[in-house]
Amino acid sequence: MNGAAAMSFRVLSADRAFCALFAKLHALCFTKGWSEDAFADLMAMPGAFALLVSQEGAENAAPIGFALARVGGGECEIITLGVVPEQRGAGAAATLMRAIISRAGELDAEEMLLEVADDNPAAIALYQSAAFEPVGRRRNYYWNSDGAGVDAIVMRRSLLS
Repeated sequence: MNGAAAMSFRVLSADRAFCALFAKLHALCFTKGWSEDAFADLMAMPGAFALLVSQEGAENAAPIGFALARVGGGECEIITLGVVPEQRGAGAAATLMRAIISRAGELDAEEMLLEVADDNPAAIALYQSAAFEPVGRRRNYYWNSDGAGVDAIVMRRSLLS
């Protein structure tokens, strides 16, 4: 699906009952997938919310992407966001971003924060297109499959007009 024309997507809120699905999708999207228990712990945090995205009108409307964020103290942190590799490039991640930004605003967040691996140009471009700007760097924050450290770029955007 990489590079495919934009499609229509449906975003749904998800709760802790979906932790197994989140763990499965996360393992498909990242080198080190998080466990069902890790998602349960994260989703139990005050202000946490989770979203799933699927292709609108598809025969098999199984979720193809997810996001987990939390709001507190006027900030919304995007904890994780992913779209399964074979569905990337069609707009699901951008749809998730719009939904997260909308939900954060509804929950009175004034700014948003996230970390992104500096070797992930597609994700960096997604966040820049959503008005996130780099504000810092965390050295060796992530680890790639061969054990080498990868820096995280800390990005921020305001939700105030």
